[in-house]
Amino acid sequence: MTHSLVKTFALFWLDGHEVTIEADANKALPTIEIIGLPDMAVKEAKERLRSTFRNLDISIPPQKIVLNLAPSDIKKTGTQFDLPMAVAVLFLFCWHICHVDMLSSSLFFGELGLDGSVRRVQWLLPAVLASRKLGYTTFFVPEENVFELQYVNGIKVFPLATFRDIVDFFVKGKMLNSCSASHIRIKAKEKEASVDLSSIRGHLVAKRALCLAAAGWHNMLMVWPPWSGKTLLAQALASILPPLSFDEMIEVSQIYSLVGRLTKDEPLISTRPFRAVHHTASKIAITWWGPHLHPGEISLAHKWVLFFDELTEFPRESLEVLRQPLEEKQITISRAAWSVKYPAECMFVAAMNPCRCGYYKDREKPCSCSLAEIARYQSKISGPLLDRIDIVLEIPRESIETIFEKAEQRSSISFREEVRAAWERQQSRYRETTIASNASLSAKTLSRYVQLDEKTEAFMKQAAQRLSLSTRLVHRSLKLARTIADVEQKENVLLEHVAEALQYRSKNMFVEQR
Repeated sequence: MTHSLVKTFALFWLDGHEVTIEADANKALPTIEIIGLPDMAVKEAKERLRSTFRNLDISIPPQKIVLNLAPSDIKKTGTQFDLPMAVAVLFLFCWHICHVDMLSSSLFFGELGLDGSVRRVQWLLPAVLASRKLGYTTFFVPEENVFELQYVNGIKVFPLATFRDIVDFFVKGKMLNSCSASHIRIKAKEKEASVDLSSIRGHLVAKRALCLAAAGWHNMLMVWPPWSGKTLLAQALASILPPLSFDEMIEVSQIYSLVGRLTKDEPLISTRPFRAVHHTASKIAITWWGPHLHPGEISLAHKWVLFFDELTEFPRESLEVLRQPLEEKQITISRAAWSVKYPAECMFVAAMNPCRCGYYKDREKPCSCSLAEIARYQSKISGPLLDRIDIVLEIPRESIETIFEKAEQRSSISFREEVRAAWERQQSRYRETTIASNASLSAKTLSRYVQLDEKTEAFMKQAAQRLSLSTRLVHRSLKLARTIADVEQKENVLLEHVAEALQYRSKNMFVEQR
């Protein structure tokens, strides 16, 4: 053959593109040239190709080999192109190829070792899912990557330990073991909570707010004095979250495949823990990191909880980058040559002290800060960011008597059942739409799913005017009222639901209303 074609798939973050490896040979000075906008890792593959063929005793004619990675206007990065390029070279000098009918629907992925071994690559799960949408059903992948694909239905996977497996299959016609995805869909694992709500005394209003936040996927801010249990309650939130659906597991696992965090012990992300971000994190760490724009904390918390403790200790610029993704449920990173979008549908939970000393309006200990100092401290949280938070929870510390009460407290299991029932009502209501939860309702769909009677609507208008609520806050209060109705197993949003939702917009601990 004087020309051969082999296909693979290039992943540009979560967007995939089909890449065709074209191999050609001529009688010029023997060398291997790789063209088609390759990066340095792809260019270095020529040495891995030579060593692979030499160490497997596969002779290549002394000719100039040109490998073109088409389309040539898209930059190719990574080592996953090693295997398809080696296959293209192999086919170039083979007069007889077995299983030719498979090539049109097959893709090849893998990095080559100098000894001909096929090594694991990153980004495989999202690449396979994207290519499956284009009709590809057969994949030749490293043996070490097979665990990532065991729950992807409708595909056939050929695991490869060495390049010799490819030679034996396509040239010698030997059998190569394949595996299909498991037809048993994995069930969401119940997170074993480090903190159970039954271990937290008192805080009945806070526990109710946590239940509502988990049921409707609402953002929440806790503004309390020190040692009042803010972090403890946030940690307990993980124990009452609704379980991930199978489609959500696949969606989240794609993101973790991008950063190489899937393992054989955990091939699929099946729990909803929360990601706690330290206040020293920069805006780069929160949004993206690395030269290849890997997803940052806000995308790694997709379908999970993003927890910011000591919110006012974060640099203001780190907080302001949250505004767009919290509203749009995705983050867009724009550079001169490209634009990247990552999903960011997370529940934002934050905790902060009301002032630098922490005791502004505390009932037991006087505050040592001036009003100017308190205003300056609180000004790190901008009004637009506060507008994107559905629940602003302000509760004083519990008394010592309450802490030492012997009365039995409600467990996380009890709250979880309420959350799950409300979550199932939402999934049933939105099953014909792309809406994931009450918090995801848009202004257009809000009027359809939150219909108020005349008395409730008049009350909402009056409250919005008296509290100087923005349009965004009115919409968020109505979404929260919809969740309260779901928790109460009510079909319609009633006056008491709206009234309770508005109670979570209190800002008594803020020096100035924003």
